[in-house]
Amino acid sequence: MATILAVSAHPDDETLFCGGTLAMYAQKGHDVFILETTRGEGGEVGEPPLTTRENLAAFREQEARQAAGILGAHDIFFLPYIDPFMEIDGIARRIDAPLADFSAAIATSIQKIDPQLVITHGSNGEYGHPQHIYTHRAARMALNSGRQGIALMSWSAWHAPAEYERILNRDDPADIILDISPWHDIKVAAALCHKTQHAMFLRNSGAPSVPHMVRKTETFHIWQGPLPHDLH
Repeated sequence: MATILAVSAHPDDETLFCGGTLAMYAQKGHDVFILETTRGEGGEVGEPPLTTRENLAAFREQEARQAAGILGAHDIFFLPYIDPFMEIDGIARRIDAPLADFSAAIATSIQKIDPQLVITHGSNGEYGHPQHIYTHRAARMALNSGRQGIALMSWSAWHAPAEYERILNRDDPADIILDISPWHDIKVAAALCHKTQHAMFLRNSGAPSVPHMVRKTETFHIWQGPLPHDLH
């Protein structure tokens, strides 16, 4: 059995972009871990508000822990970086930390967890989110500076026909396209844990409900491999 680590910019990213794949691996007996690089304190507090801005980090951490449990993750960890709040201009921002330091923190977690596969954001940040892009760069740097032989792939890889074109990484062609229909209900249940972000999910997707916006196809680009034999 293998150990898989998903490295995510915010709580909910790993659920929405590769939750079905993580659930599949967990059901097959692999050890799944999640590393959140922030607690998502720059996100939304819910509509109507479910918590305060001051308590959002703790609230979202609990949402993420519930979702991780549903996905079958062995454990979930959080780095101490602060997710910047979107100012009145509504522009998303990345954390205020040098890339080398951010990468070193991820590398330390990789060393402790000792995965055979790391999954993270794509090079375009899906829809261009600065923290998604920064997390992708930091994860690749962490792997390049650490133990050799760890496979790396990124989610939301580009493929055609592209049903969800807006959130696919155009510079990352899909090497793997998975139909996660057997695990869709698990993925939906995990997405429903992120209650504070539901209004944002629906606003951005145009879907009528959270279950309707949760994708049944997950795609990945392999940056370095090969994948462990039992993960094919």
